[in-house]
Amino acid sequence: MNLYEAIFVRKTVRRYKMEPLDQTLLDNIMNFAESTLKLFEGINVEYRLMDQTDIYKYFNGTLTHRAPHYLAIYSENISGYQMNAGYLMQQISLYMTAKGIGSCYLGMLKPKKMKQDGSKLEYIITLAFGKAENEVYRSSDKAKRLPMDDIAIFKSEVNRNIKTMIQAARLSPSSMNSQPWRLVVYDNRIHIFCKKNIFLTGVLNEVKLIDIGICLAHLLVTAEELWVDVKVIHLDNISSIAFKKNDYVISIKVC
Repeated sequence: MNLYEAIFVRKTVRRYKMEPLDQTLLDNIMNFAESTLKLFEGINVEYRLMDQTDIYKYFNGTLTHRAPHYLAIYSENISGYQMNAGYLMQQISLYMTAKGIGSCYLGMLKPKKMKQDGSKLEYIITLAFGKAENEVYRSSDKAKRLPMDDIAIFKSEVNRNIKTMIQAARLSPSSMNSQPWRLVVYDNRIHIFCKKNIFLTGVLNEVKLIDIGICLAHLLVTAEELWVDVKVIHLDNISSIAFKKNDYVISIKVC
């Protein structure tokens, strides 16, 4: 199973066997993480492999899911860093799925004021992971996601490859299953917006750009699988427009 195939069977795993994974598998996960290309080059990131003792030592907040392992990502705080972190972490989660390992994002952790193991970067988000206590996969039709018409508007007829990319984006996980992305497809461009929500405050409001990065991971992994060349672009002519219900974030140009 590759990353693209994992998109359609991945599920959030909340219950784990507490036995540690084989060290070789852990090394492979870390090697994959370190070799994954960033969404935006030039953003410095670090990964920290942790256990429960580390989580309690370095974080406040509720540990909602007990797992044998945790992978945290830290990042330089510059433009696009949250999207970049979500983009990277979702590919790691898909890699775990492909290897039969369950994972779950932890959104309620907050770093303590002490420096995190000497890191000078900003904490972004953590994946809990390990062997699932129950089934690690689910069929895509069982995913609780908004229907396609609610997340995507097609302004023109598009080819099958772009439709497949949108279908993969629909299956993206998000904080509290909020599914904040809204996609406008016109010819060879996919414009990505983030839904405005006056009730989306606190943690949810902070992580919505991470969610957009997760969605981008599904879009770009699918493009690679289909041998479609794409370019991530930011269009000033769209960003300058004030939209009532959504904020423009970024676009994908299918070459």
